[in-house]
Amino acid sequence: MLSLRKEILMNLKGKIVELLDKQKYSYKDLAEHLNLTEGQLDHALETKTLEVRTLELISKELRIPLYSFFRDPAQMAAYMEEKEKYYDVNIWSHQEIKYKSEIDRLREDLQKLSSDIKNKEMLIETLESELKKGWTNK
Repeated sequence: MLSLRKEILMNLKGKIVELLDKQKYSYKDLAEHLNLTEGQLDHALETKTLEVRTLELISKELRIPLYSFFRDPAQMAAYMEEKEKYYDVNIWSHQEIKYKSEIDRLREDLQKLSSDIKNKEMLIETLESELKKGWTNK
């Protein structure tokens, strides 16, 4: 658990930069938005002295929930299973996006199969009904 927290803190800048890249912003743009130099922002991240209000500004700029900076992915997954999800952003997992899209695709496949089954059942009922009519007409 301790190594996970250490890894999360060490990768925070990388995760921030990754999200900035996706939104076509630079780390320099973020620092300017926070009225800091890149060096000041680096120092605050490295020494873990970033103020909560600065994290709040970063979360707003990145459009992610503030708790994303503090959560342990394993604990949050267990917690979120019990609660309604307000945010669906996990900045720590590349796999989550892949898995969610696969799950959505599989659910769509299930819906199509379910619809096909209902259609075929109706066809069977119709054919059986026609078959019974044919037997009674003879």
